[in-house]
Amino acid sequence: MTEEKGKNVWLVILILSCLFLGWTIFTISNGATILENGIKMWPGSSFDLGTVEEKALGFMNMAMIKPLWEELWIGIFGIFFALGLKRKMKYAWTLGILWSAMMLANGVIQGGYEMLILNWSMPCPQTYIFLVFGIIALISLLVTRKGFSLNET
Repeated sequence: MTEEKGKNVWLVILILSCLFLGWTIFTISNGATILENGIKMWPGSSFDLGTVEEKALGFMNMAMIKPLWEELWIGIFGIFFALGLKRKMKYAWTLGILWSAMMLANGVIQGGYEMLILNWSMPCPQTYIFLVFGIIALISLLVTRKGFSLNET
């Protein structure tokens, strides 16, 4: 019964990781709009991107995209953990729990920062991705806890 419970958790983590990678790549490819959309979320901002020099705007856009390149690793690690879960490796379950908890914590911290400190009208879509994917992964892994604690591989 416990093996049946954890049978497809690897597939859930794999799908979440691939969706996360896809979202990140899509966002990177539309990088010039990140800064523009972020400015629109700031209530009462009169900042106009048209007044910024081209070189300065290039730097600002790069600064907005840089964290997304680092997020590619989150998706790659998720795929690695999913493949370990498929092989019923206990380390993959433990690292998967940390992976999902870090995504969840990042979503909470990022959303809190955007809403409470920056006073944005709403968190950015990326915050929701972190929260939803972190919750789904964490619940899926916790449901399968017994299936991995019995295996000593």
